[in-house]
Amino acid sequence: MQDAIFIAAPEGMSWPLGRHDVQHHLATRFPDVQTWHKYAPVSRADYIDFEITIDGEPRHGSYFDHRHLILRDGTPEFWADTIAWFPGLLPPGTPAVAMVESNEDIVPIPAAVSPHQITAVLDELLGEP
Repeated sequence: MQDAIFIAAPEGMSWPLGRHDVQHHLATRFPDVQTWHKYAPVSRADYIDFEITIDGEPRHGSYFDHRHLILRDGTPEFWADTIAWFPGLLPPGTPAVAMVESNEDIVPIPAAVSPHQITAVLDELLGEP
């Protein structure tokens, strides 16, 4: 089983990036993306769910308005390019953190992060060598 990967604004902060913005950026990056607007009553948050077919496999994710990106159905290495791309949508200097579903540790994502750095950070959270 693959862990969900979370990329988020640090606790107590939010991002100036709404779900409609993310939907637009996803459609530019992944022209075949399918998106659905939803509402989470427990957290009182608007979000989009999305599905992208990559390498013939459906990949899923969610973006919670001004809060966090969740990526599923892929390893850290698989999602590394997307995770490295995402902070570039935020204003320069906007902080971001990462975590994986099976580990409660939260780590900062460095500015101008490379896919290789992302993979290393997330593999460490997963306990991978």
